[in-house]
Amino acid sequence: MGEFICNFCGFQYEERNGDPKNGIPKGTLFHELAGSLCNRCGMQGERHERQHSQPYIGLEAEYFDLFTGKVGLKFYKNWLASDASCQVLELGVGTGRVAYELANLGIVVTGIDTSEDMLSIAVKKKKRLSNPSKLILLQENVLNFSLQTKFSHVLLTEGFLQHFLLPEEQLQVLLNVKNHLVNGGLVAIDIFLPPNETKWNYQQCKQWGKKRIYQTIHGQTSLSRQTFETTLTYETYEQNLQQSCFKVDREYSLILPRELGYLLKVEGFEVMGMFENYQPSSHSAASSLMPHLVKNEVELKRDETLDKKLNEHMSKLRPYENDVWANGGYPLQMQGEMMHQPLSSRWTIIAKYTVKEMQE
Repeated sequence: MGEFICNFCGFQYEERNGDPKNGIPKGTLFHELAGSLCNRCGMQGERHERQHSQPYIGLEAEYFDLFTGKVGLKFYKNWLASDASCQVLELGVGTGRVAYELANLGIVVTGIDTSEDMLSIAVKKKKRLSNPSKLILLQENVLNFSLQTKFSHVLLTEGFLQHFLLPEEQLQVLLNVKNHLVNGGLVAIDIFLPPNETKWNYQQCKQWGKKRIYQTIHGQTSLSRQTFETTLTYETYEQNLQQSCFKVDREYSLILPRELGYLLKVEGFEVMGMFENYQPSSHSAASSLMPHLVKNEVELKRDETLDKKLNEHMSKLRPYENDVWANGGYPLQMQGEMMHQPLSSRWTIIAKYTVKEMQE
């Protein structure tokens, strides 16, 4: 739900919380207020501006990498490592979690974000690179930024597109993606699907030096509004004494993989692959994009038995190892650290944008 601020008197209204002081119940939409809520300016004209998703600040930025972990890094590194000459743009680069790993491979990455706190962490990582010029960091708004460079790949990781609740905002983001892609360039978009429950909770504890940090996320899904909301709390303890408590509310757009595929198609993209939890889905054209994820098929000759062929084939394969990179994720984990925690999933859609020639 939306948040509105008056640019004349500073009055702030959040639809999810309403205004109990003035008898406005929770969930009341802004356009239903009939212009009488703000006593100073009467909510006249265009003074009340809708606010976009608030930037990550404070402990939410500081602890982001700690709780998100390395989920997705292997996927993006394997995808892009084969073309070190590619130029990558990451929207919502945040702490540079993905961008730093790509730049460390020698790939030129430009990352933009609105959060000063997140970018300050990314700047520290940049200084650790053997070639810091590979990582370019800019504080920009993705709805109205304009760069002179066009890129071969654009990344929207960690559900970044879902921070934009209005369809026109999502379309504007995709328009800016198109404007910054070379002809035939690729975009990769991560989206989260919350647990199949109305309300759900996650709890984790991490040890960081002398600090013990508890993360609690209370979430609820609204199918009617096609959104899900989270209330995140960080409690930090040192020697059993609470040092800090940080709480933030966020709302995300609930976007389904097929819905995103249709949206991309309407905007002139061709969907090349769909991956669930970074593995190819049954309808994914993964072989051309991620050949390392596609299993070799066993072909039998006329006089061979299946057991004989499988034994020969399996002798050339490495034994399966549990992928330690898979755990983590924010605001939704790919898999809970405890068996009783609800499971979410994430999808990555990769699409190509080809400029259509003008018909004579």
